Amino acid sequence: MHSSKVALFLPAVSRCLALAGLLGGAVACGKAEKPKPASPAEIENPVKESDLTTVTLTADAEKRLGIKTVAIKADNVRATREVGGEIQAVPGQAVTIVAPVQGTLRGGASITAGRQVSQGQTLYQLVPLPPERDLLTLNQGTAQARTQLQVAQARLQRAEELLADRAGSVRARDDARADVALAQRALADARARQGALSGNTNGGQALLIKAPLSGVVQRVNVASGSVVTANTVLLELAALNKVWVRVPLFVGDLRRLGKEQTVTVRPLNGGPARPARPVEAPLLGATAGTGTADVFYELDNADQAFRPGERVAVDVALGSGNLAVGGAGQPAPATPALTIPAAALLYDASGGQWVYVRTKPLQYTRQRVEVQRAVGEQVVVLRGVQAGAEVVTDGAAELFGTEFGGSH
Repeated sequence: MHSSKVALFLPAVSRCLALAGLLGGAVACGKAEKPKPASPAEIENPVKESDLTTVTLTADAEKRLGIKTVAIKADNVRATREVGGEIQAVPGQAVTIVAPVQGTLRGGASITAGRQVSQGQTLYQLVPLPPERDLLTLNQGTAQARTQLQVAQARLQRAEELLADRAGSVRARDDARADVALAQRALADARARQGALSGNTNGGQALLIKAPLSGVVQRVNVASGSVVTANTVLLELAALNKVWVRVPLFVGDLRRLGKEQTVTVRPLNGGPARPARPVEAPLLGATAGTGTADVFYELDNADQAFRPGERVAVDVALGSGNLAVGGAGQPAPATPALTIPAAALLYDASGGQWVYVRTKPLQYTRQRVEVQRAVGEQVVVLRGVQAGAEVVTDGAAELFGTEFGGSH
């Protein structure tokens, strides 16, 4: 009896559900569907990231993104090698200032690293303290400083003669000049010390420590009010209107350098590049561990954009391989290669290199490329695109974000 009631109940429920569905459909059909707004960007084939994807934009979206394209062209580029370099002060243009006698420093509170000073500017005032005992008499100290100056002057004269005979180097001459300057300063300090301790400078009158050249303070080792002993290093000063760049090159590349060939120096922070001239200095010998030799170049630095110790990138143009080191041969001829602006290049999360190519109006296709090297603001492309194709420069990152759902 119970089972028969269930059997009668189930068909009734089914009929009710069917009737409700018909009524709902009738109500839905009675409502007018609103048209969907047109999307400003349409993504086709969004499959795998490694597959080519085409982005189709509306004219308004293309204008809003600021899309600009440049045609790929074949330029003549020379073989170059990018190496790391280090900025150094020009020998003879960097000095270390030391205390001539034991005493107490006064002033110098404004002397800090990076500060520009002028030649003859007073850096510190040093009040001499009576020495506990003299190891050498004052006359012996002055005579010794005078002898050292004479020896330094003789070395300078010899270095200039060797340079005139093309048997020496500019660096050796500059080092000799620096030795003469230091010897002159030592003699002046000895005479001042002799005069101060003999009562010719009114007893404890302060000695003025002045800048021997115009330059930038590299490092300060003392503070105002400090008690220092003789020969204590007070600060380091360097003239930075010109600096040297030390460039380690592979020994096998030395024969490919021209005699007057310049290089391009670029800061690692992306600042503007500038040329550097070769320096008539001896090559530093190669080391067994690296197989490189150090070559030096001089760089104009009137704006002091580079500081000693700074690491830089150096682009060296290489010749055909038949040049002797320092020879007068010509660099290798330029070869045609496809170049694109560096702004057109994009990188994915795995380091892959891509560009967007305009295949038709309002349509852009992402293509993988292989880059060989950078040449200024351009990059040399080995494969992936053809000459004449239009790649996106302005708005490439916005297209990348549009494709993968990023906001812009």
